[in-house]
Amino acid sequence: MHNKTLSINLDYYIILLMFLLIPIDMLNGVLITKVVSLPITVGQAYKLFIIFLILFRLFTKPLFVNFFFLLISLLFIPTIYQLFKTYQFSIITKDIIKIFRYTTPILSFVFFATIYKSNNVFLHKKINVLVAFSFYLTCASILLKYVGFGYPMYNYGNIGSKGFFYAGNEISVLLLIMSAFLAKNLWVKNFKINYFFTFLLSFITALGIGSKTALFGILLIFFLIPIKRISLKTSLNKFIFASIAILILIPSLLVVSWEYIKRTELYIRVVYFYEKLDFITFLLSNRNTFLIDAVQVYINDYNWLEKLIGVGQSTFETKNGSSIIEIDFIDIFFAFGFIGLLIFIGLIIYLWKQSKRLAKSPKFNYASFVNLMLFILVAISSTAGHVFSSGLAAIFIGLTFAIMFKKNIYNETN
Repeated sequence: MHNKTLSINLDYYIILLMFLLIPIDMLNGVLITKVVSLPITVGQAYKLFIIFLILFRLFTKPLFVNFFFLLISLLFIPTIYQLFKTYQFSIITKDIIKIFRYTTPILSFVFFATIYKSNNVFLHKKINVLVAFSFYLTCASILLKYVGFGYPMYNYGNIGSKGFFYAGNEISVLLLIMSAFLAKNLWVKNFKINYFFTFLLSFITALGIGSKTALFGILLIFFLIPIKRISLKTSLNKFIFASIAILILIPSLLVVSWEYIKRTELYIRVVYFYEKLDFITFLLSNRNTFLIDAVQVYINDYNWLEKLIGVGQSTFETKNGSSIIEIDFIDIFFAFGFIGLLIFIGLIIYLWKQSKRLAKSPKFNYASFVNLMLFILVAISSTAGHVFSSGLAAIFIGLTFAIMFKKNIYNETN
């Protein structure tokens, strides 16, 4: 009993510390933009602190802790090989940080899954408040750019907004994850008006970012969450209302968005790249070109062992001109080889099978939502990247997947 109380208290304090994740990431963006050079950024240091606290909390699950350290060890093999090959010890820090980026969603998933399985309503409410606080702060940060505060998404032409964050390419996924989490909770609790206003705020913020991933992702999520399988019991009024919403509201929002974009510098950027590139290259923002170049590097510059185990994150980026492909599973393969790719695919399959299994039970109201989010996030990671390697969104990704274990056997008032 004493150990259980201690675990609950530690869970509570870890959740409280997570309230600072977004504020510290904003501070981190300001410091980096002001060219404050540190061996490890403030944001990275704070996330590592959270990670070590979660690890300490999960030491009550020795099997998982052993599994987690095995994952870290396997992903670190390419770095060890490069150390013996090049003696460049500077790659260690960057590679460790990147490995923790990929594995933080796993830690977060197990941490929050433990809480949801415990049916602790108090902690569940704190998690909801955490996501709501982080969501509204993120939206405010992004929208403040349009009253003179924050930074543009693209420096050329002062296009879009990334608020006070530094990693602008990760903001779309962060917004999608948090808005989807809130939307599902609001819909389950039948707060339809709040659901609609959360959708509007999310859509306006996505428009403010200037990202097609954020815009279409928000539209897709908010219109798929309410949809249930049509049956003979489906109310005619509900069916008509849903049809009108889909046929009128979505095209209207797209038209309004396009008219807004045409009045901004973003339109010039869109037209420039559309005319310069073919349609697929335009949609993928040149990632197919990056992939072709990276394949040539893989064929010509990797030796036979590196083709199997990868070269580690730092060496991968160095070989590709200090850049990545921005397609998650391909970046994982080039950096961590077949081992990394199999681990990634294995974890996706596990989440898919687990959520499908739980969705068959009426007790787990959120499992089908997790299935939906898994599909959307894998689709985004396969076309736009910066999902499963996102430092900004990592903890919230694990949280979103963990909610599949939340049982709807009680009522929450918050």
